[in-house]
Amino acid sequence: MKNLDRFLRNRAVDSYEPLIFDFKKVKDFKKVAALLKQKKTTTVVDEFSEQLKELAVVKNPKLLQKPTKNTSIKNNPKQGKWIYYPWRTTLVHVLDRENYIRLKNSRNENLILPSEQRKFAQFRIGIAGLNVGNPAAVCIALEGGLGMKFADNDVLTLSNFNRFRASLADLGVNKAVLSARQVYEINPFAKIEVFPDGIKPANLDKFLLKPKIDVLIEEMDNLPLKIAIREHAKKYRIPVVMVTGNGENLILDVERFDLNPRLPLLNGYLKDSIIDKVKTGKIAKMSFKQRILTARDFMGAKFLVSRLRKSFLQVGTKLAGIPQLAETSFLRGAVLCYVVRQIAVGGKMPSDRYRLDLNKIVSSH
Repeated sequence: MKNLDRFLRNRAVDSYEPLIFDFKKVKDFKKVAALLKQKKTTTVVDEFSEQLKELAVVKNPKLLQKPTKNTSIKNNPKQGKWIYYPWRTTLVHVLDRENYIRLKNSRNENLILPSEQRKFAQFRIGIAGLNVGNPAAVCIALEGGLGMKFADNDVLTLSNFNRFRASLADLGVNKAVLSARQVYEINPFAKIEVFPDGIKPANLDKFLLKPKIDVLIEEMDNLPLKIAIREHAKKYRIPVVMVTGNGENLILDVERFDLNPRLPLLNGYLKDSIIDKVKTGKIAKMSFKQRILTARDFMGAKFLVSRLRKSFLQVGTKLAGIPQLAETSFLRGAVLCYVVRQIAVGGKMPSDRYRLDLNKIVSSH
């Protein structure tokens, strides 16, 4: 029990991995008994029999035609797995890994073919920047993605609550850690590696290569790192995806370095003058206003809606930051998930800059 106590102590604030117990193993049963005795478990969720009923229908959809009360399905504590979430002090009884994933993904069927679902599950996804990356991570987990790396050194603050889906109880938690928790609460059998110090020149290759990711979702604010990680991804032939909020609209950049490592950064939309300012260190010597305008020009001012363009000029005087909306944040997550899944399953997803303009769709009617 001492090892369990040590494990739990080390996961007080920064915990993001659940413990998985199998009651067929005596040692696991004893560990859970200790959690209950020590009052380190405050909630037990056991809807296992309902999961068995749903699984039976997934295995035999004809049961839908003759719904009956199946009294033969009984809850056996030794069946399935017990998941302990330290940050919630909660214990949950779920199906074993294979059946859990089968039931969880069952409503994807036909829209996502079984072969595509397997490819997506095997795809290793790196997300650098978990502000925008968070809804992407959640969407990917919901659709069946399993292997991910998260990197962010920022913590959740109150000003994030206009767009970041979380609880007030999560304030002060690192965004990469928080995103990993949310994914594991969707699927305890996921495999997440967290870089809570964010991307740095010293760990950039480790993030990309150990083990090598199959796609990079890049959503960082740091301009030198945005360029550096692209150059490394280009070198290692890793595709890069980025979605930028543009008021209510989106700008999507897809760089298929896996197919063409000779592509210019951001498909040529990133001007050489901006690359030079960032890479030569000139940005560090700029005034606050100049740095903000350089961030604007990283995307290209001409691509931005009028309100957002004007907002860059007001940051530090009338505005405390660059404005972002929840509706755009969730849309960004969905778009990132779609693009990553298309790359994973070999769908059509060529390199380019794409624009999704909701206000134009409405104004065209």
